Amino acid sequence: MKKIRIQVVLHYVRICLRWALFSTVCGIACGCVGGAFSLFIQWSNEIRGQQPWLLFLLPIAGLLIVRLYRMFGITEDRGADLIFDSVRGTEDVPFQIIIVSFLSTIFTHLFGGSAGRVGVAMQMGGGISSLLGKRFGLSEKDKSLFVMCGMAGLISALFGAPLMATFLAMEVVNLGVIYYAALLPCLLSALSAFFVTELLNLAPLHYVLTSVPTVNADSVFRVGVLSVACAVVSMLFCGFMMYWGFFAKKKIKNPYIRVVVGGLAVILITLLIGNQSYNGSSAALLNQAIEYGSAHPWDFLLKIVLTGLTLQSGYKGGGVFPALVIGASFGSWFGPLLGMDPSFAAAVAMIAVFCGAVNCPIASIVFAAEVFGSQSLVLFAIAAAISFVFSGYLTIFPGQHFIYSKLRMEYKNSGLREDE
Repeated sequence: MKKIRIQVVLHYVRICLRWALFSTVCGIACGCVGGAFSLFIQWSNEIRGQQPWLLFLLPIAGLLIVRLYRMFGITEDRGADLIFDSVRGTEDVPFQIIIVSFLSTIFTHLFGGSAGRVGVAMQMGGGISSLLGKRFGLSEKDKSLFVMCGMAGLISALFGAPLMATFLAMEVVNLGVIYYAALLPCLLSALSAFFVTELLNLAPLHYVLTSVPTVNADSVFRVGVLSVACAVVSMLFCGFMMYWGFFAKKKIKNPYIRVVVGGLAVILITLLIGNQSYNGSSAALLNQAIEYGSAHPWDFLLKIVLTGLTLQSGYKGGGVFPALVIGASFGSWFGPLLGMDPSFAAAVAMIAVFCGAVNCPIASIVFAAEVFGSQSLVLFAIAAAISFVFSGYLTIFPGQHFIYSKLRMEYKNSGLREDE
């Protein structure tokens, strides 16, 4: 009996050490790629800010992006859905997805497309971990878990938020199910990537809130009302992304024509606006809303429109960072109408819209703690919980599966019933 117990302990030790090694290697690789990716994204937005005429080359950049995918044998880009299916064990992530995602996202930002970076980060992380998994000789089930490590590593490298990256990778694939077996590997990968970006002097996403209310009935009520409004905003964002994508692909079947039409639409709207605040990542809008509590009532709407046109026309990037910008801009404007401090309202709305868009409440709450600190964290938790429930089943990731209902203890098996 004693010998059996020793064998069991040694077995667990071997498994833990094995995953610790593999996850650390994966995290370091993701940190290097993610760090370079962040630097190039930052450089692209800075160059376009200095040379605004680059916007007029956006349709040409779109043609290059479509051609680039065809050159690498990718006729249909499924985005993050490919990574989700890889975690479920039904797809392999091709290594070339790292190259095409990296370059096409740089093109999108450099020439004025409105996009984020997390969607392609998931792809790149999945590609890195898939390649390493083959080199390590992992089994099919272990490869699926290892893809989640890649996702966590790349997201951590981009945001400097290893805990959020860990729980987002664990939550986002099958909503309602958290893969606890992935906790240690994903956390080690995310931390390793975070340490690499620290060595590269990449600052994490972090804000200091100077006016944070105490938790009482009044603040809970105001945050609750704001969060319901944010759920509507997230539905508007996800709905526009989904319906414009469906309409564009149905009406313009040729991807080359579709990407040119989308690029021309982005150029036209930008010219009508008169500035490029909503192009690229729009990090300045996010900083302005949270640090200075300043936003126009139309900021979040214009960001929704330009992001939807960009991503659903064939340009590359992601919808997560735009969701942060949309939420912060909306909260900074709408919060004062409820008697809230605009900066704090922007922070709460950022988390609420993020949660409504990705449907990952635990990752959203952890994200709030990493970005804004733990002060009045309960208010951010309330915002995430309310937005999660009221945002329904819309998502920026069409390949997500809703395993359980948001409204009751009921198994959903990935689809919506007609009565809901």
